[in-house]
Amino acid sequence: MNNKNVYKGFSLFNDVDDEALRNRNRAVIMANIVEQNTKQNKNTPKRAAIALGYFSCINEKDRKKVQALFDTRITEMGYRHAAA
Repeated sequence: MNNKNVYKGFSLFNDVDDEALRNRNRAVIMANIVEQNTKQNKNTPKRAAIALGYFSCINEKDRKKVQALFDTRITEMGYRHAAA
């Protein structure tokens, strides 16, 4: 599907009016992308491409909020990532 609410099968939740819920869901999706595409606790090119592509589809006004929620979620899952 290629529409404004889906990226490679992952919902962007653009149809969710509640901003906090919408951004939380996006952060969880990004964390799931990381978890599903990690091999031996290492980044893969596929993971990076999907996660960055998904993030780039989020409107600019929500990106900082999603990034902060993602950082929290990924840390809770036991992953570490380098700051940009």
